Amino acid sequence: MVFVLIAVLTFVLQYFLHWEVWVVALVSYVISALLGKTAWGVFFSAFFSVFLVWSGMAFWQDIQNDQILSMRVAQLLGVSAASEWFFIITGLLGALLASVAGLAGYYLKRIFIKSKLKTPISAK
Repeated sequence: MVFVLIAVLTFVLQYFLHWEVWVVALVSYVISALLGKTAWGVFFSAFFSVFLVWSGMAFWQDIQNDQILSMRVAQLLGVSAASEWFFIITGLLGALLASVAGLAGYYLKRIFIKSKLKTPISAK
């Protein structure tokens, strides 16, 4: 559920608002704070959903302009035409931002909502 919500909201809000980096952080933070169940679940849900959205969007935009931008960046960096790596790097940068923002939202929730710890004394 968290995975799908982060992916859909990131895609839709980036398409309409055009402040990509802040949308990723804000969506991951809010969804994780509201619906996150575990830290690892939030981390991986935010990471993989944004990785797929950003890599897909970068790939789609690169196809639309006949790979002009990726070829120029490859020339600028002095590497051969390795445009596939640019999509992966773009996805990884967005995914790391989203996963850190998601963890921040989850841990903020954990500060205010403390779960009951199961101890041998409280189990009676």
